[in-house]
Order: sequence, then structure tokens, then C-alpha cells
Amino acid sequence: MRIWHQSSVDLENYPHYHASMLRHYEKILHPDTQMTFVGVPVDTWGGLSPSDFIGSPYLYQQTLSNLLYTNCLTAEREGYDAFVIGSYTAPFLRECRSLVNIPVISMPESTILVGCSMAQKIGLVTLNDENRWFLQTMVSSNKFEGRIAGIEVVEPALNEKELEDAFADPTDYIARFTEVSRRVIAMGADVIVPAEGIVAEIVYKAGLTEIDGVCVMDGIGIPLAYAQMLGSLHRSTGLHAGRKWHYVSPGAEALSRFPPLQRG
Repeated sequence: MRIWHQSSVDLENYPHYHASMLRHYEKILHPDTQMTFVGVPVDTWGGLSPSDFIGSPYLYQQTLSNLLYTNCLTAEREGYDAFVIGSYTAPFLRECRSLVNIPVISMPESTILVGCSMAQKIGLVTLNDENRWFLQTMVSSNKFEGRIAGIEVVEPALNEKELEDAFADPTDYIARFTEVSRRVIAMGADVIVPAEGIVAEIVYKAGLTEIDGVCVMDGIGIPLAYAQMLGSLHRSTGLHAGRKWHYVSPGAEALSRFPPLQRG
């Protein structure tokens, strides 16, 4: 089993996050599963953070779309069994699923689907208002509203670079995460999802698995385990995304006329 995990950050500038993720894989993945953790090129965000771009649809598309399309196709061509879009904004999910037959994993979708087996109501705690908007849109488009107790932001909100610095001492951030989680627990949440990659990794590294009897989900491990499951099902049963309506494939001939080209 081979899984491509595509991060939306340039890993060179996030060494604590990168190192923690590599250790995390060893705890979650089957011994025969190979995980390839890929970041974006170091100049993608121009010295800023992804959060400085994601509020603008044009900027987000310019920075990430072709890179995701290219890497998704590369993963399938090189024999990977699944492709994980490693951001809770799940950018260009529909487009990526239309391009390849291997499963393309959305982190928020997979955690919510697993959460539905554990609780009637799920609370999402995320990085900032921009990420909350993406989560709200995803919840609405998937018609998950009845299963979501609330979507809250850890306050004061940080960007990805600031959160990278918190790996050295996450005590304050975990305290604030816990405070916000209690807010969604009061709304009825019986499982909490740390709903952004770096947030989820800090929570995992701190060993926070429960708040007031409510499970805090491993927001990295669950999507990776989900990728293992779908990759195995694709290999053994032929399971793939629907091609009649929502994830229509462009077809080889049409794609050859409009191939994705990485930025730069």
C-alpha cells in the first residue's frame, strides 16, 4: 500500500510540523504501508502563510490548483493507492477526484464520516475564520448540517507560521483549544475534530484525546487510516468515484489537450 499525502505548506519552513508528522505515520499506518509526505514548493506562498491566500478564490486557485492536479495524476501514474489532500480546506477536491481513479481523500469529509459512527453530534475546532468558512461550505455541500454541533475557532486565531512556533511549547494553545472545545460540547458535540492539519498535529503531539468525557479525534490519523481503507477497497473491489454525475472524468483525449501545468 502506498499513500501520497499532499500538504499545503512548504515543509522546509515547517520543520517541527514535518518531523512530528513523520513520527505520527509510524503510529497510525500498517507496517506494509508507505506514506510519501509532499509539501508545496518553497516559494509557493511568497514568504507568507496559506491563510494569507485562502480568503481569495483567485489567489488560492493560482497557487494550488495545478500543483494538486499534477501531483494527483503523478501519484496514480506512479502506482500509489490513494491521494490525501492534506488540508481541511480540501481545495479542488471535486476536480482531483475527476482526474484519477485512485481514491482522493478529503480530511474534513473523512473525519466527519468516521465521527458519525461515534457520535450523533460532532464539533469542529479550527485554525481561523478562513478555515471556518471552508468547513461551513463543506458541511453544507455534503448535507452534514444535522450532525454538526458547531464550528469554532481557537482564539486568538493564529496563522500556520505562528502555529509552527507553538510546537516548542503548546501548553497555551492546548488550553485555548480546550476552552473552545468546551463551547461546542455545550452545543451538543460528543466528539471533537481538530479541523486543520497543524492544529490536529499539535493536539496529537500534546496527547490530548479527551475533554470532559468527549473524545478528541486524531485529525491526522483518521484521514490516513481512511485512505488505507479506501485504497485497499479500490485495489480489491474496484471501488472508485462516481463518473456519471459529480466526478465526470475528462477522458484521456480531452486531458491531453488541457494538461495541468505546475505554477512557475
